[in-house]
Amino acid sequence: MKSLRSAEFWTAFFTGALAGATFYALFYARAQIKEAHEEAQVQHLLALEQQYENEPMATYRKRLAERRLKGDDEPADLYKVLDFFETVGRLVDRDYLNVSDVWDNFAYPMLVLNKDAGNMIHDYQQEDAAAYVGFTSLVKKLEDIEAAHHGALTKVSTDDVQRFYREELSVGTGAPITLRAHPGFHLAP
Repeated sequence: MKSLRSAEFWTAFFTGALAGATFYALFYARAQIKEAHEEAQVQHLLALEQQYENEPMATYRKRLAERRLKGDDEPADLYKVLDFFETVGRLVDRDYLNVSDVWDNFAYPMLVLNKDAGNMIHDYQQEDAAAYVGFTSLVKKLEDIEAAHHGALTKVSTDDVQRFYREELSVGTGAPITLRAHPGFHLAP
């Protein structure tokens, strides 16, 4: 009888230890998966920054600026830049990118571009409801973050758009993206 209780005790003890070890392993694995996911998000963001700063995007951005400053209503390069940000928006929607990181890195060009092309995008979506859904969804998220931080990009004016495009004229391959407006760039109050 005594050995039976002893066997039951040890069985219970090792079962409890196994359950504890399993719980720890699951908790540790969860932490590792979360860390790997966050690292992958950073890698995706860095790759997108490189894509945005280099060819062919640098050329698209510069030509877009040139054509918009000359009064071209719908330059072809506009769609190249919008398509890039459509991809960014879809990656945010699928949790491949952290929206706060995207705000840090792309809010300035996206919110200015939205001010410039927002009506055109809206009209385009009247014909095709799925057009630029990733872009418009991300713009809304960026506007919410910008408002929560009391940022100046909540009120982008037409003059701000023109100044942005003048900045874009100096875009060159490998030139870092402008994360916020430069000193001297005054967003509308």
